[in-house]
Amino acid sequence: MKKYERIYREILMGMLEKKDSFTQLEISKKCRVSIALVNKVVNKLEESGAIEIFPMKFRVLDASKIALEWATKRNIQKDISEKYSIDVNVLEIEREFPFILTAYSAWRLLKKSVPFEYGKVYGYVSKKDIELFKIWLKDKPLKKGKDNLFVIYTDDEHLIESSKKKIAPIPQIFVDIYSLEGIEGKYFIKEIFNSYPLLKLEIE
Repeated sequence: MKKYERIYREILMGMLEKKDSFTQLEISKKCRVSIALVNKVVNKLEESGAIEIFPMKFRVLDASKIALEWATKRNIQKDISEKYSIDVNVLEIEREFPFILTAYSAWRLLKKSVPFEYGKVYGYVSKKDIELFKIWLKDKPLKKGKDNLFVIYTDDEHLIESSKKKIAPIPQIFVDIYSLEGIEGKYFIKEIFNSYPLLKLEIE
């Protein structure tokens, strides 16, 4: 992932927690990115009408525009480091996977809901934990066939710290699902919008 994605994630996480104003310095520190990058992203979001900038802070006017801006740029396929075909069902993979789950698996674990059947698990592994992942993988029965585990190695400390109980933050789950191909995503996105209408673009 690109560093600017941390900024979108932090803003949307704040919005979901009922926060609507932020300072550039606060975002810079939490996301561990430069003020210059924060200002660049914030200025672009102001041009789209998503936020309003004040001398020492900015206020979010439309969180859905931020979510859509990020979702249309997100390409999870490009980030995938390794993929495997493991001879167990996805529920068992999810149960045993000790790292950060995203996309369909994360939504199922977060909401105990499966709006459409799926057969692929997506997860993030900190680059510091690659060897631990390899150890975890050693006793897994691999097979020939369609891949069902997709792993992204990441050094995004903001993502790692923002994930709870091996589940990625809601905004990350949303954009990751949005970027995936297949009919499954449409059903999951609909349920995400129903649960978090703040992310849904409303046209009056």
